[in-house]
Amino acid sequence: MSAFFTPEQLELLAASTVRADFLITFEFLSATERAWNGNQALPANDGNTYLPMFGFGSVEGLGLAGQGTVSESVTISLDGLPGQALDWLSQALANTADVNQQMVTVALQLFSEDWQPVGLPIPVFRGFMQPPRVSRSTMSTEAGATQSISVTAENIFFGRSRPPFGRNTDRDQQARYPGDKFFGFVNSLLFKTITYPDF
Repeated sequence: MSAFFTPEQLELLAASTVRADFLITFEFLSATERAWNGNQALPANDGNTYLPMFGFGSVEGLGLAGQGTVSESVTISLDGLPGQALDWLSQALANTADVNQQMVTVALQLFSEDWQPVGLPIPVFRGFMQPPRVSRSTMSTEAGATQSISVTAENIFFGRSRPPFGRNTDRDQQARYPGDKFFGFVNSLLFKTITYPDF
């Protein structure tokens, strides 16, 4: 472990209070975006600047890193509306192909007492982003609705046992049998009522 962390990082990890946050790098097809959950832009020691998500971001599903060929997926979410300083929400929705199967890296950054980054970011997950999903909470009398966008990322071992093009999606079906529309209308069948038999 001492070869992986610097002496300064080891000292911070041994303290009673550890200050840390995730730094996320989205390698979109058109451009690379970097983000963290702070309130201002963060110039990190890797030479990159990470834009703020103002506490509205979350990373779920992270487990112990480096456990061999383990299948893992994480979900990265951002609550809010377009127009924030970090606007990957509208960018992701505008062009799903810009996101799908592109790389994302989640790294752990340690901070000093005055919240200055210490050492290089430590990568804890790297995977392929899936198409983004949007949800909207229900409005109440106390608070308005909140729109959220989430992107699930799968590591290289996720679904490894599946054959190529083994999903029941129109994209995979086109790769197997070009021109076959069998899975082309799956989305339109959600919540649809089918009467059978229909006399």
